[in-house]
Amino acid sequence: MPEIHLTELEKLREHEETDPEHLKELTQQIAADKILKHPIVVDEKTNTILDGEHRFNALKSLGCKRIPAIYVDYNSPDIVVQTWRNNYNLTKRDVVEAALSGKLFPPKTTCHMIRNSETLMHISSIEKRVDIPLEVLKGELALTPISDVKAAMNVELADVLPTYTQFLKTGIVDTPLIVDKRTGILLYGYEAFQALDMLSAEKAPAFKVNMESVKIKTSNPQLGSLSKEDIVKAGTRGPKLPPKSFNLLAEPVKISFPLEKLVAEKRQNRRALKVYNGTLELLYDGWPTPFVRLNSLSSATRSVWAKLECYNPFSNSVKDRIGWAMIKEAMENGELKKALYEATSTNTGIALASIANILGLKTRLYIPKTIQRASDTYLEVLGAEVVRLPVGLTVEAISQVEKEAKADRAVHLNQFENDANFKVHLKYTAKEIDKQLNSLGLKPTCIIGGLGTSGHMSAISYYFKTKYGNSVKIVGVQPAQNEVIPGIRRVETGMKWFRHAHFDEIVDVKQSEAIQGAIKIARKEGLLIGLSSGAVVHVFQKIAEEKGVYVLVFPDSGYKYAEQFEKYLASVSPKN
Repeated sequence: MPEIHLTELEKLREHEETDPEHLKELTQQIAADKILKHPIVVDEKTNTILDGEHRFNALKSLGCKRIPAIYVDYNSPDIVVQTWRNNYNLTKRDVVEAALSGKLFPPKTTCHMIRNSETLMHISSIEKRVDIPLEVLKGELALTPISDVKAAMNVELADVLPTYTQFLKTGIVDTPLIVDKRTGILLYGYEAFQALDMLSAEKAPAFKVNMESVKIKTSNPQLGSLSKEDIVKAGTRGPKLPPKSFNLLAEPVKISFPLEKLVAEKRQNRRALKVYNGTLELLYDGWPTPFVRLNSLSSATRSVWAKLECYNPFSNSVKDRIGWAMIKEAMENGELKKALYEATSTNTGIALASIANILGLKTRLYIPKTIQRASDTYLEVLGAEVVRLPVGLTVEAISQVEKEAKADRAVHLNQFENDANFKVHLKYTAKEIDKQLNSLGLKPTCIIGGLGTSGHMSAISYYFKTKYGNSVKIVGVQPAQNEVIPGIRRVETGMKWFRHAHFDEIVDVKQSEAIQGAIKIARKEGLLIGLSSGAVVHVFQKIAEEKGVYVLVFPDSGYKYAEQFEKYLASVSPKN
């Protein structure tokens, strides 16, 4: 289907005069409807209007600044110019010359046809209905702070990712937001809004309209009649409406705005001096986490960089990001309750318990039997209730957690299914790595990271494969069969976001190999990293080539894994 672009009226050229009576009637009709129902058709090279000159002039007389237009290649043999007048023998060149010279043909001279298979149809057949409000066509496209826009609907991640991909690959934002000027409620552009948020944009190109003067169509039959008051309530107080509950336009419209102008790069002095107004700010205003060269693994032709997620303040791990993101989204959706229940192998539990304490919430955390006993102590210090379960993997506890959360009227955020997990890494973690590399004038050859929920590595894969294609190799790390490495698991146990990503290789690691990798970094670089980080080091040593730029994602520090280190060191120490 042809794309519909919002084009400034002053850019377009007419090639024939209008009929005064028809123009008057059409103008009155459009003014009464308060919408323009159909776009016009324009030659992409010369901006000559091929169909819709009466609509063009009607909008001009109504004080509009732009019009929805479908651009076509007028030179295409599929477009044919005919005439309504017997005494005219027209060519496409005649039409363009009339538009460029201003010597217009009389009304209803040209008739443009377009070929559909073997049939010629009037070119208006491609003019899909848009129903775009006149307020949009009259208003200015303004840069609106993302924080001022209030979403009344949830959006499915799968619907957002194509838009995110388009913006990131092209560097162009092609979808405007339409926002109620009084309340800030988002009326159109939900996928674009979410994509811009995940791209860390601070502003969005938006048209502001009076919600009372536009027609909103309910698109979810299960909701029945949806009033504007319902939409305002969902956007201001929550809970949010289900995805695709309503729409404003019959068809999407396009603009063209540089993404780089929407993303702020400045950092306030207070942040540079590491001064924070509260411990929650310590998390997200402490980003990006450090990015450090590992000299012991690097050489003259190979540079190896580690992303140190242990610098997150609560769990000292990458899981602080998803704990914050899941709670924040639940708050925004009006779904947060007085207690949080979650299955965890330690780090997500610590993150949730820490943030819950700040917010005055209780936590109950379910831990597999295979996880180190020290985790219970950390979580109990934070005031969480700890439940040990006779399962080997955290994911095996989900059904029990869900059942008990429902019975106790608690919220189960479910890190394994909650899209906030993937989105926070797409918005922050992946982009941080890219910017940190760019600051060094580098592009990655290979990125290696462990697979647990798959959130951070799926997001990193999605981002880098979208931006750089297959020039960047993405390698996932999983435990070998019948091996336990806290924080990561095997792909076949089920990973929601793995399907959105492309991994060039998945490599198995034994626990002993992961410990050896951690010990190597401790003794060569002075960093005590965790077992999943050690697994990443082992995989790097296994697959790395002599040349390239390698990024190793280290999810946490080694201080929680004293039991595993102690057992391993005892097994390899010389016998008396």
